[in-house]
Amino acid sequence: MLNRSHVLAVLTKRRLPLLLCVNLLLLMLYLSITYQLTFHSDSAIKNLLAQEIAETGQYFPRDWNYANGDLWIVYTQTWIIPLLHFFPNGFALHVVSDLVTAALTLSAVWLVGGLLGQSRTARLLALLVISSGMSEFMAEHIFGQGAYGSMFYQAGFLLYAYWALYQAEGRARWLWGSAVALLVLLAFWSNPQRGLIFYGLPLTLAALTLHWLDRRTAIENGQPPPRRHPRQLALCLLCLLAGAGLHTWTLHHVNNYPGEPLLWLSPGQIGSNLLDTVRGVVALFDGWPRANTPVLSLAGLYQAPRLVAALALLLLLPWAVFKALRTRQRSRLYVAVFTATSIVLNAFIAATTSLADMSTPEASVRYLVPSLMLMLIILAGIVVDRRALSRPLRVLGAAALLVLATSAPTTYAGLLQRTWSLPWQGPRIITRDMRMMRFLDSQGLRYGYAGFWNAGKISVLSDQRIRIRPILIEQGVPVPMRKLSSNRWYNPAAWTGPTFMVLSDDELHALNLERLGALVGAPRRLDFEEWHVLVFNRNLAAALPDWDMALRTPAHYPAGPDTPAVVGKLDGAARVAEAGTAGMLQYGPYRSLGAGRYRVTYSVETSGVGVTDFGFVDVTSNNGSHTEGTLAITQAGAQQLTVEFSAPETLNQVEFHAFSNGRGRFMMRGADIVRLAQP
Repeated sequence: MLNRSHVLAVLTKRRLPLLLCVNLLLLMLYLSITYQLTFHSDSAIKNLLAQEIAETGQYFPRDWNYANGDLWIVYTQTWIIPLLHFFPNGFALHVVSDLVTAALTLSAVWLVGGLLGQSRTARLLALLVISSGMSEFMAEHIFGQGAYGSMFYQAGFLLYAYWALYQAEGRARWLWGSAVALLVLLAFWSNPQRGLIFYGLPLTLAALTLHWLDRRTAIENGQPPPRRHPRQLALCLLCLLAGAGLHTWTLHHVNNYPGEPLLWLSPGQIGSNLLDTVRGVVALFDGWPRANTPVLSLAGLYQAPRLVAALALLLLLPWAVFKALRTRQRSRLYVAVFTATSIVLNAFIAATTSLADMSTPEASVRYLVPSLMLMLIILAGIVVDRRALSRPLRVLGAAALLVLATSAPTTYAGLLQRTWSLPWQGPRIITRDMRMMRFLDSQGLRYGYAGFWNAGKISVLSDQRIRIRPILIEQGVPVPMRKLSSNRWYNPAAWTGPTFMVLSDDELHALNLERLGALVGAPRRLDFEEWHVLVFNRNLAAALPDWDMALRTPAHYPAGPDTPAVVGKLDGAARVAEAGTAGMLQYGPYRSLGAGRYRVTYSVETSGVGVTDFGFVDVTSNNGSHTEGTLAITQAGAQQLTVEFSAPETLNQVEFHAFSNGRGRFMMRGADIVRLAQP
């Protein structure tokens, strides 16, 4: 009879590598074929930024609007840039970028397994789990868009490099010291806040744990405490500060589109977020059964073990990290401390702050993905290698991991079912977005505008033959959506000739066609499937005032029916707030302004017996987080109030506020802005 060790050896040498090959083939199928079904504009950003870098010759394009201070250093766009000299910038290059990201991610899985001292079987099981994708949501985060796969492999490489430096002697210390320095520098150059949470604090606590163990051992043996860790941590701190300094310097030379401020939540909201976080994690493991699926069908029966496995992992993953924290094996403890710190920090922020929008929990828990991947690797080692554990726990853990490891057919190949009714052209699936692209191409349209979720992806699917730039509809007219876009795209010089807008039903209804026609001219309308295409004889950027960041022509913002306001009623060409009514009579228009000096003139009229404080007017930027200038209204009567301010760099989301405090009658007629001088 074959003994247990022989069976395990056969399984390791033959079955697991074979299953891994199947997963990898299905992963490549997913990235190159089936991902076309779920390809979206967020994922297309890597192609668009790479194109901007190639066209401007600047690795940090000055006209690009980064989001939330998040600089893309060595990221998914990096693998596309060198190929732009040889190939069109389309979906094929997106596939190349994702394949490189997948290879780096799976390499990091193998390296982390080695740090944990895992057997070949355990490391193969971890590779099987991660390469399976586990669910459509998890596959998107790790491989499709690739953002959190990139963050994971950066953490894995940093863990490995620091450990190698800890063990290195002689010249190898210079090699691994350089690797640690570079990885820390890149992490904090990209985003110091994210770098601290995902890499800095976890690595510091893991390194301090090793230092404490080494110090205790040295004291017990009557030896002086080792100096290696203080030196290594000093190197990390130096590179951390250098990276943060580079980040600040780089942001001063590019545009940053700030997000909403991070806020603490109320106790009730925190409790709700905790439950939604659990829901989201179960969704990442594809645990929730599809509603209205017959229980006794093949698909319905399969969802039962998925649910059990996902719920089991909610308990097993923290348990596995806890067991790893109790080990005496230094490298395993080192990885466990890093993982525990990372998951606690990210879960705490997700649950207690406004960072995560829990309206879609499976998307909002994406911040936990790198930590969850580390926890899965730890669990794989425990259930395979730790035979002293109780048999029920090992069996439950192995079963849960095997359910995940065999997810590839449903996660990747399962999407092929959606293609059965769609035509193909070679490896390209003719999706609704491809049909839209072909329609625009047939009409000879080459440059236009659309909502964010339609713009970038169609540009990439067309290999950049058709370029569509993202816009928003505000006050009945289109305005640039500059976040993760280039200001160059909205300059009149970007395109000469007809342009178009691709609109959904809701966007079309939000558009004030009469006002737009007065500015640009009446458009020609084309309807295609669920979209509406408005074709203009000229570039919209040459006619719409809010698009011109240089403000070559003064702009007027009347207090009309489309002007954003909180209080007041329209009275002819003015908005009026009677005494006793407090609030904003005007805000917006959320425009961008280039560097320079400006004057904003507000036309107001106030009245009230004995009132010496009616409110104020001001100019703000960056979601109201920065006030460029303000002026209190201290007298009654019709008046022109001017606020002058200087902008040393580009301002985003500029607003012109008129606020009534309710002590008197306040009438707002509008605001005008003029550029006084270049910076």
